[in-house]
Amino acid sequence: MTASAVSTVLIVYASTHGHTARVASRIESVLAVRGVDVVLCDVENAGELRPLDHNGAIVAASVHGGRHQAAILDWVKHHAAGLNGMPTAFVSVCLAAADDTDEARSATREYIEDMQDDTGWTPTRSITVAGALQYREYDFVTRLVMRMLMRHGEHPTDVTQDYDYTDWDAVERFARDFSELAD
Repeated sequence: MTASAVSTVLIVYASTHGHTARVASRIESVLAVRGVDVVLCDVENAGELRPLDHNGAIVAASVHGGRHQAAILDWVKHHAAGLNGMPTAFVSVCLAAADDTDEARSATREYIEDMQDDTGWTPTRSITVAGALQYREYDFVTRLVMRMLMRHGEHPTDVTQDYDYTDWDAVERFARDFSELAD
């Protein structure tokens, strides 16, 4: 990557239980190794960060109850014009992506399409990555509901441990590809 390519990338994320924050941090690390300056920020602390003050932007959010977090959708909607005029990426973190089925692939595509419809932003690139089953992070009710859902789907139900389904190599490839987007 040359010094004149993407010199500063803004990464804004929403993370309910912390896993999307880890995904965003991994992307930040890959970009930094490639010589890109990164501003990494939780959407709750993004204030008036403007995508147009950077050479590229990545937005990461997780799916809960069939939708991405409202705070990230509001932020994207507010900045859609700027995002649509620059190299951008959307990272959707979704536990459903851990299932290698046509139904799961269709659902994860629909989550991204819904985000685009809701916000008016069409990212240059997007990816869905499998999230994590984080029993130890959930409150009692969420843990109970997730355990019932996982039992129905024949997934792990031991609430004393977490299960990470993220393909970290794919996340890193995505970050490397994005670093070259503006070359």
